[in-house]
Amino acid sequence: MSVQDVPKETMRCILASAHGDDIDSLLYMSGNSPKPTRKKGEVLIKAHACALAPGDVRVLAGHCDFFQEPPNGFPYIPGGDVSGVVVEADGKSRFKAGDAVMAMFELPRPV
Repeated sequence: MSVQDVPKETMRCILASAHGDDIDSLLYMSGNSPKPTRKKGEVLIKAHACALAPGDVRVLAGHCDFFQEPPNGFPYIPGGDVSGVVVEADGKSRFKAGDAVMAMFELPRPV
């Protein structure tokens, strides 16, 4: 399936299915994860790039004191360093559709 074939209601992402030392066995690509719903006071970003930072790798390996299990269980979406473009925002937001942005998200990000 190509990126153009992914339905607009879904997003491509990396999902962590469990903790472990072998990061290759933990992650998989998915074209079927639900597109996030923007809540009041938030913006929805179409990501152009994201990264797994060293902290994400520690969390995935289970070596992080403050984050042992996702509150909503597995799978969850790692990688909170993102750049992209705003696609939706509140009318009172300082951001508007089309703005280029970068963000760091809090852990965890449940699916």
